[in-house]
Amino acid sequence: MTRVRAVAWASVALLVMSAGAAEREIVIDGPAGKLAGTLLTPDAATAPVPAIVFITGSGAQDRDEAVFGHRPFKQLADALAAGGIASLRCDDRGVAKSTGDFSTATTLDFVRDAKAQLAWLRTQPGIDPHRVGVIGHSEGGLIGALLAGASDGGVDFAVLLAPPGIKGREILTGQTEDLYRAAHLEAGRVAYAVERHRELMDAVEAGLDDAALDEALRALVEAQLELVEKNPPSADRVQALARAAKPGLLSPWMRNFISLDPAPSFAACRVPVLAVFGAKDTQVAPSRNVPAIKAACKDAAVTPEIVVLPGLNHLFQRCATGLPDEYAKIKSGVEPEVLTLVTDWVTSRAASPTPSR
Repeated sequence: MTRVRAVAWASVALLVMSAGAAEREIVIDGPAGKLAGTLLTPDAATAPVPAIVFITGSGAQDRDEAVFGHRPFKQLADALAAGGIASLRCDDRGVAKSTGDFSTATTLDFVRDAKAQLAWLRTQPGIDPHRVGVIGHSEGGLIGALLAGASDGGVDFAVLLAPPGIKGREILTGQTEDLYRAAHLEAGRVAYAVERHRELMDAVEAGLDDAALDEALRALVEAQLELVEKNPPSADRVQALARAAKPGLLSPWMRNFISLDPAPSFAACRVPVLAVFGAKDTQVAPSRNVPAIKAACKDAAVTPEIVVLPGLNHLFQRCATGLPDEYAKIKSGVEPEVLTLVTDWVTSRAASPTPSR
């Protein structure tokens, strides 16, 4: 992939001076528009400091990856600043203060956005250009893996929070199966619906024609309805639900994500990597993804450090079930042990420039 060269920021305004850190609103030129964000630097640093670019998960996310009142990236950025590490976190393209079109972007477009941020960050006063890494969450973890395994990735180290280790289609089918099973639905019907989901992923990945795709989509919708309803659904209802679901299934992001495989990037990993999972994560389940990462990295020049933390969900909150419907009910944010783990690891790995760069 061609490395994107960032140019000087279009505007910078000093916003906040907090205890031990300086926070600035910034705007940079990305590959498809302006990327607005926050640069947080340790106050009174006596030498160039290491720095991090944050990469959000799937969906339209702001710079803090705010969800249900939680701001996990803000928490992590503050913890890093307290440890002497600068960070840049930007709104996704087309989100909040950033421009561009989010709806047409794919994971590979977000890789280019991350490269632009990395290149820009290296040019800033007080930042050590040889100690710049990423922290990516979920899809952002996938992007971090793609950067860590690329010769032009532009990273010196990477922290991957709940990163996929399997193809996108397998992530989506696994999520579906876990949600069905967590609802204690009839095992035989669950197995049937999961198989219909796999067939739909086959159809999308293979680029089958509309007729074949519509047939696979209707079969999945019918199987899903039969899981939760006593009476067979009408053909008209199945057709209406399938028609409503089709545009999202055929979006540029979904088509790209379904076929995207992180294994080659893990195998080609060339910088220090920390991969962290919550043991109760039902969106990127460690039971599926950790073995895949280990298998991919068996002959890698650099083997990622993998940590699975008990009792935590996809957002690294202390939880009961780990299911997505629990996120909004949990009042606490990222667990302190995660903040400490990430900060200590980055501090250690960024103590000196990465030899490969």
